[in-house]
Amino acid sequence: MAAKKDPAVRRAREAARRAAAVERIGPQPVRTPRPRTLYSMRPPGLYYEDWHAPKGEDNRLINEIVDKFGPDSDEAKTMRIMLEYRTMYGPRFPFAAAGHLDVILNTSELTAQLTEPLNCSPEEARQSLHSLHAQGLLLVADDGSLWTTVPPGTPLSAADGQWAFVEKKADAPAG
Repeated sequence: MAAKKDPAVRRAREAARRAAAVERIGPQPVRTPRPRTLYSMRPPGLYYEDWHAPKGEDNRLINEIVDKFGPDSDEAKTMRIMLEYRTMYGPRFPFAAAGHLDVILNTSELTAQLTEPLNCSPEEARQSLHSLHAQGLLLVADDGSLWTTVPPGTPLSAADGQWAFVEKKADAPAG
């Protein structure tokens, strides 16, 4: 039967291995923890004042709306959109900002500019842009334009801990 290994010896060996690694490659940089949802990052602006959080399972919610208003009603279409946003943004989402992003994508050339170089469909480009929006890397400004942004608390964020609006990607839709 093999002799049991001493835990103190194992801990000392592991500490020595870590110390040697730090000498070889240097200490690991301190990483800023990122909030998990756009809601927890509290983006600025009028489009981010109201947050929607439909309660319940998707099928139950859509069935209630369909039973009450019909399958082709505006209410059912809105609920389908809200449930799609919930899968992209998490339990709470900025319905006005996400909807405005869809308007921008439908009225600008932004989606077309992405489909060819990325070799993807327009729907995949739309989902990718919503994913960037959900991560706080795209935001809708108060004037309705779309910007690339750097959220606060990230390595490249503004020094004062605020959102940094970096580059305008699309103007506000006309009308």
